[in-house]
Amino acid sequence: MMTFLVLRARLRNLYQKYEIYIDTVAKFLMALVVFQIINRVLNYDQRLKQITIVFVLSLLSAFTPSAILVLLAALVSVIHIYYISKILSVIVIVIILIMYCLFLRFTPKLGYVILAVPILYFLKVPYIIPLLLGLFATPLSIVPTACGVIIFYLFGVIREAVTLPINVSVEDTLQVYTYVIDGLIGNKQLFMTIVIFSLVILVTYIIRRMKFDYAREIAVAAGVLTCILGFLFSDLKLDVSEQIGIMILGTIASGILAVIIQFFHLTLDYTGVEHVQFEDEDYYYYVKAVPKINVTAPQINVKRYNTQKNAGIQQGLTGKLNNDVLSDEEEEYEEDYEEYKDYGINGKDDAK
Repeated sequence: MMTFLVLRARLRNLYQKYEIYIDTVAKFLMALVVFQIINRVLNYDQRLKQITIVFVLSLLSAFTPSAILVLLAALVSVIHIYYISKILSVIVIVIILIMYCLFLRFTPKLGYVILAVPILYFLKVPYIIPLLLGLFATPLSIVPTACGVIIFYLFGVIREAVTLPINVSVEDTLQVYTYVIDGLIGNKQLFMTIVIFSLVILVTYIIRRMKFDYAREIAVAAGVLTCILGFLFSDLKLDVSEQIGIMILGTIASGILAVIIQFFHLTLDYTGVEHVQFEDEDYYYYVKAVPKINVTAPQINVKRYNTQKNAGIQQGLTGKLNNDVLSDEEEEYEEDYEEYKDYGINGKDDAK
């Protein structure tokens, strides 16, 4: 456990030291993945697949707020669809504008959620989004989550609508419009997914806010269980049982990732819980204090020694000691000489 705590401390210190650069690189990589997936799913306009355009859009997204990335992703998607059908592009613009206005009004800081849901759907782990939002956000995060789910299913409907014979006549236009709207409104799996993700966010958020020990870890477990039971009921009801195995594995993997992220974000020591009571003029307070586990990363100081220099210093010290010894012996000899000399002179005087 101590090894993980030390690793956590080192990573947090590294992030605090280079926060600006790490955030910029992370935003750039996320934008790069977003545009690559859009070009792969909506593979209509080959000009947008050029590496120069993708790089410039990703670089622009790295130095701007998350809302800009959402707008750029929507713009690229619309251009792809416009290349194959002008009628479909208008329908998509209207739907995206409605969702974007709804999102921008309530949760402008959660722009990445709208893009993260479709991306993680392609990676088979979209279930981590409601778990993380339940841990670190508020129930208002249901709005961008629902928009992300709609975007994912909208792309599927668009790919099917492209195969229809589309002309500029009013009848064909209404037919395409009806097909897209019915493909969204009549899609029961879309609404079941929104309901289940909303329940996971609410369950995780409510349990996370409770006051018992290990509330956050238990909230993740409850969210995972809610997600599995919800999609089991949905898949069996809609007769799509072939997705059950992937759903269970993806949900468990999402729960493990959520616990790891929670560990690096906040770790509490429940063995040192203290209950404090105090009062003021208006209230009497009962406070439960749980200490955080903070470990300071050990500092390793390396001292370098120059052997030649040390040998010279040692030799100089030895020579100095020898000189000091010789000086002491010379002084002692001179004292003895003077003493014997005086004694000899005195002896001659006595003989006389």
